[in-house]
Amino acid sequence: MKTTFLNLVTPIAVIAVGLAGALSTNAAEKSESRFAPVMGYRHIVAAIPCQAEQTCSNSGTYICKADSDDANLYAKSGNSCETLLFRDTE
Repeated sequence: MKTTFLNLVTPIAVIAVGLAGALSTNAAEKSESRFAPVMGYRHIVAAIPCQAEQTCSNSGTYICKADSDDANLYAKSGNSCETLLFRDTE
């Protein structure tokens, strides 16, 4: 009786632990990528749409601005820079 119970419960417990580990790893990877530092780009002219300036984050409440002249900085997607970046400090 005891052997039958262990033979039934052991595989279920192993599967449950494996699923919990997989789900927690996936959640940690998503949260790290969401708040990772992002290179901020500025709009220059149509011929040079994006010029790398400094790193920002993609979280926070303050608009990420260039240290040199307070220009707003954007995330680069393909050849355009349209997504405004933010940072935690002003």
